[in-house]
Amino acid sequence: MLFREISRFLGRYLIYFTLILSVPFAIAVLYEFFLPPELHPQPHSSLAFAMTMGISLILASFFLYFGKHATGNFHRRESILIVALVWLLTPAISALPFMFSNTLEKPLDAYFEAMSGLTTTGSTVIHPKAFDPQSGLEIPLRAASVTDPDTTYSFYGTISPLRDLQTGEVQLTGVEAVGKALLFWRSFMQWIGGMGIVVLFITILPALSMGGRFLFEAEVPGPTKEGMTPRIKETAGLLWRIYFGLTALQVILLMATNSSIPFFDAMNLSFSTISTGGFSIRNEGLAAYDSLSTEWIVLIFMILGSINFTLYFHCIRRKVYRIYEPEFFTFIATLIAGSVMMALLLYHTPKILETATGSLFTFGEALRYGTFQAISSQTSTGFAIANYNLWPMSTQVLLLILMFLGGMSGSTAGGIKIIRHLILFRFIKHKVESIFRPDAVRCLKIGQREITDKTAITVFVFFSILIAFAVLGTFLLVIDGVDQHTAMGIVSAMVNNGGLLFNGPGLTESCAFLPPFSKIISIVWMALGRLEFFVLLVLLVPAFWRGK
Repeated sequence: MLFREISRFLGRYLIYFTLILSVPFAIAVLYEFFLPPELHPQPHSSLAFAMTMGISLILASFFLYFGKHATGNFHRRESILIVALVWLLTPAISALPFMFSNTLEKPLDAYFEAMSGLTTTGSTVIHPKAFDPQSGLEIPLRAASVTDPDTTYSFYGTISPLRDLQTGEVQLTGVEAVGKALLFWRSFMQWIGGMGIVVLFITILPALSMGGRFLFEAEVPGPTKEGMTPRIKETAGLLWRIYFGLTALQVILLMATNSSIPFFDAMNLSFSTISTGGFSIRNEGLAAYDSLSTEWIVLIFMILGSINFTLYFHCIRRKVYRIYEPEFFTFIATLIAGSVMMALLLYHTPKILETATGSLFTFGEALRYGTFQAISSQTSTGFAIANYNLWPMSTQVLLLILMFLGGMSGSTAGGIKIIRHLILFRFIKHKVESIFRPDAVRCLKIGQREITDKTAITVFVFFSILIAFAVLGTFLLVIDGVDQHTAMGIVSAMVNNGGLLFNGPGLTESCAFLPPFSKIISIVWMALGRLEFFVLLVLLVPAFWRGK
């Protein structure tokens, strides 16, 4: 193992990551020193980001010192270990601003929030604290399970309310009581994590020799890694330019169609949408904007973020015919089918919505809410415009199934990915046909692309591992005191980087109710889902560490 090369890469990585931290630091300084106090009554965090940048530079110096004699070349093993270390180290540094600003007092909560952001899972531990009105002391909260009335969770909130300094009255609670720079950092983490942290630094780091392609392959989700240009660094740069362009376009459309949405909100919302992350800076989520146009723009860009980004490149190069492939049309078909099915399941069922009148869903309301939640689930974004935990159980099961379907490979979406479902279906079909036609010679193809036996077996193994970890994660949460329905929903959200939570936490709750062990399991499962298992599991193989 070439540890000096790994150390030098991590040192350079942390230097560039410090530059990224300077963006929220600049925003913190802007709100603290240059803008009127009424625009930012929340606690400031410029010192917290400054301290984080200092620690990042110290660690960078440490790694660069031990890697000063590196030759500059590394291979597949080193690339795998680098990706794993980056995804271990980055959330730790990203969590520091939450801790140094006393926004999240527990290190585990801060790490959970950072990992959720970087993996674009979108689950949060941010939850308003509760205080006794008589004594003023903090009191525990209680959350009852929707499907298991015998299970009630007792936990403490994580965010102190913002009070008026003179009257002591509560002004802001929950996520809205968090500083602007930290809110920006939560959304920005999703944005840089959506396209991939390692892919970002392949773009800006000096030449990585042959190791760059291995890093790209280990980071980009999906069973196939289609390069757009001969040079992997150029490919990563093109991906990021397309990514940035889509983000800027969404900001412009949000501002143009909703005059009441501030630029800060539009920017954060765009970061969370195109990355299919789902963090919100409002307690009520998208419902806070009360705009149908905003909902539709978010819905469209959730879909755009879930499409293979190489297709955008081909369209820019006027090769529109490249979109005619089975994965793209299957993805669109599943979106339509899931939305129609959700609308039909919701139609004429009782509703409990603050924004709707009447006692039953009309078809228009069912289509609006059902379509949005179905697409939000399949794209793994996790936005919600209604409390889906109050919907019929059939709709919740459908949302869970759609979360496992996922988006296209090479996109920011989570889930299993459509191409894997296609490969598995063709693989099973061929095996069934071989029972009565054993002598027939078959070639497994998806469109014009031939799928080798190696790829098919890898996909089959991926499904097996995912099922095993979903079962294992559910079991571990249950023995830690989480009811089975809630545990299944949380594990499904974590392993698919989905964000939608079911039952116990609900729409208005968070993961703050989870015991410490369950939070650790959730963190590990988020990382496993983002790196699609193999990159982390290979580290457990003894042969990985032996030999040259």
